[in-house]
Amino acid sequence: MNGFLDRPEFQDGKRDKGRIRADAFKRDERMEALAELRDSRPEVFETLGTSVRMSLGYYENDKKIAAEHGRDVTKGSN
Repeated sequence: MNGFLDRPEFQDGKRDKGRIRADAFKRDERMEALAELRDSRPEVFETLGTSVRMSLGYYENDKKIAAEHGRDVTKGSN
């Protein structure tokens, strides 16, 4: 019985994590500049710290999810 009560579906319905992430997405020009650097000068991008590169990965994943949920992720939309 305990396992049933602990599930999130029981408490307030199944959560749409993708929709929540899409709604929270905000365009960040610094991250866009990092993505451009990665594409244009990968040798320079590789010298950046791991946390910066990971942050770009998370940002791009959130951007992709926002686009999949119909959000406009182009310049000036946020």
